[in-house]
Amino acid sequence: MLAGVLTVLKIIGITLLIILAVLLVILLLVLFVPIFYRLDAHVPETDLDEGFDVQKVDAAIKFSWLLFAIRGGISFPKEKEFTVRVFGFKVLPKKEKPEKEESKTSKEDDDKEEKKTEDKPDNSKTHENKIESESLEENASGDGSKDEEEKIEDETSSDDPKEPKDFIDVLWDIIEGVSNILKIPLNVFEKIAYTISRVCDKIDMIKSPLENEIFQRAFALVKRKLIRLIRMILPDKCRIDAMFGLGDPALTAEVYATYAAVRPFLPKKLRIFIGPDFDRKVVYTDTHMKGHITIFTALYIAATCYFNRDVKKTIRRFKKIINS
Repeated sequence: MLAGVLTVLKIIGITLLIILAVLLVILLLVLFVPIFYRLDAHVPETDLDEGFDVQKVDAAIKFSWLLFAIRGGISFPKEKEFTVRVFGFKVLPKKEKPEKEESKTSKEDDDKEEKKTEDKPDNSKTHENKIESESLEENASGDGSKDEEEKIEDETSSDDPKEPKDFIDVLWDIIEGVSNILKIPLNVFEKIAYTISRVCDKIDMIKSPLENEIFQRAFALVKRKLIRLIRMILPDKCRIDAMFGLGDPALTAEVYATYAAVRPFLPKKLRIFIGPDFDRKVVYTDTHMKGHITIFTALYIAATCYFNRDVKKTIRRFKKIINS
């Protein structure tokens, strides 16, 4: 008996260990296996004077994870829906399910009920006609009494004419109107002064934490981590072949000169080749980008920024300023 219980417990323990090991492996894969992405875009050489047709643009964004076990993307103008495939099977978007037979049966039931209601005699109309005839008789008998009451009210109103106002009352009304008119700009100026004082107080409250060492340390940390995150997200390989022309040779030369001045400062992995066309108003691009994103790196950067003491103190300080 005891040996049987021990064997059962042994089997349960082994299965739990296997499940934990599988979950751990999946978690490590999700965190450390990068997600690869690719962007391809092609704009054919088009003369902008003749118009730009968006349908001629060919663009696609694709991603893959775990040796193409999970892949997907979106393309324009071929497939405008975001698709996801797992081991070759399409997961998104889901296929539209056919209409169930329940909807058909419900429609048939509704049609039967409508037919039944049409076949029944309309007794409600006769009842409504009786009620309308009775109401008309009551209105006819009540019209005479209403006319007599209106005549009595007219006589009483003619007997009591309104008394004319005194000169003092008229003068007092004029003074009140002038005082009300003068109060309007005073209230406006008071509100403006109040808002200006509040803005100045807010500026002073914001200025003090910005000059604090805690904010400077928090800002330096967040800046450093964001630069690292952006570098990770940026493509590892990028090649852009482009040609542009603005129709004006002088303006095209100025734009190309600014690009030539900025080009030495661009990362080496960004290979950009742009050629100007000084005669035509034209555009052409052929872009190919590849990169990767690691979830562990993104989570690590977010956690280090969120759990940092200086960042927490800075967030609390700004919350108090906003709520005050």
